[in-house]
Amino acid sequence: MKCKYCGSNLAIEDEVCPYCGKENPEAAGHRATMRSVRAEYEQTREETKIKSRSAGRIGRMIVIGLMLLTIFILWGSVRRNSDIDYREEKERTDIARTVEENRENVTATLRELEANREYLALDSYVLTYRLRGDDTYLDYSRVFTAVINYRAIFEDILQILSGYEGYSGEGRKEWCEDAAIYISNWRQYVDGDFWYDASNSPMHGGEHGAFLTDIKNDTRDMVQVYFGLTDEEASSMWDMDEEALGEMLYERCRRLYPEEGDR
Repeated sequence: MKCKYCGSNLAIEDEVCPYCGKENPEAAGHRATMRSVRAEYEQTREETKIKSRSAGRIGRMIVIGLMLLTIFILWGSVRRNSDIDYREEKERTDIARTVEENRENVTATLRELEANREYLALDSYVLTYRLRGDDTYLDYSRVFTAVINYRAIFEDILQILSGYEGYSGEGRKEWCEDAAIYISNWRQYVDGDFWYDASNSPMHGGEHGAFLTDIKNDTRDMVQVYFGLTDEEASSMWDMDEEALGEMLYERCRRLYPEEGDR
């Protein structure tokens, strides 16, 4: 800019002209403007700092909150998936719903397996769909118990004949004793009054009664054949003490299957 007095060149911030010494009237206005601009700048900068700090704290709090929420959800998911009771209850509920939704077919299959005397298949079906705890099939209680006993005795015989000791390390003597337990318990848990039902209850009559007679006879025949029992021994085994019966079965095993040794 030019000095209005001598025409020399001036900088706008010069308070006086360096040539003529006269006051520069523009300098005062420039300084006032700069002070105002600087003050406004400082205020804006301070407000920005405050907002940034506040926004940073809020942002960190949000991030921490989301992390905690994620951890909680993952913890709950892992806990549910690793909780045996939870999984067992869910499986039980799912199976119960499936049975209820297909009640007619389930009942028809039960009747068919019972009528065809498919003991092992019936036991597996009952176990798969957990029908023993279903009040709809209370009149099958003796039938279900009978097939459980039949399978246990059948599998004990298979273990004896195969020489397989299994995960428990049991040998032939233990398998004979186990079979004796299920044979001796038949009188109480299948034939007896364990269920506190009347003699004319559906458990005893009709197809159930015929089934119970057949499965008991078939179990007797199975034990007689595999252990080489006489007719008298096979008929009396139901009334024998389980310890005495176990000893008798083991002695027959040693005689009939000597190649398995005395394990």
